[in-house]
Amino acid sequence: MIAVLIVALPDWLDPDLLQWIILVVIAVLLYLLYVVMRFVQRAVLKGALFVLLAGVGLSLWVQRTDLENCARTCECSLYGLDVEVPWEQLPEDVRVRLGDGDVGCRSSLEVDA
Repeated sequence: MIAVLIVALPDWLDPDLLQWIILVVIAVLLYLLYVVMRFVQRAVLKGALFVLLAGVGLSLWVQRTDLENCARTCECSLYGLDVEVPWEQLPEDVRVRLGDGDVGCRSSLEVDA
């Protein structure tokens, strides 16, 4: 059996803000790439650090693009971890109140039905 970890976003963190945070981290990685290329003298170390930082940056960019529509589809994940968007941060047309007073997401309910 495969366990799935679901992480709930804090109230102040929504998918849009998370996209901006990822862009800032990518900018920092680009600066670190510049520092590595400028100041590291050993070619092998320079190449390894370049590949590592470029790989992390590319990985973050892919995760950022996945976040663009996750609130609409109600299927958000970062690096394989399911991220639960708080009900208040979902778009109005996706929010659903269930009969027992619980709240849900229209897209995920349509998939389950």
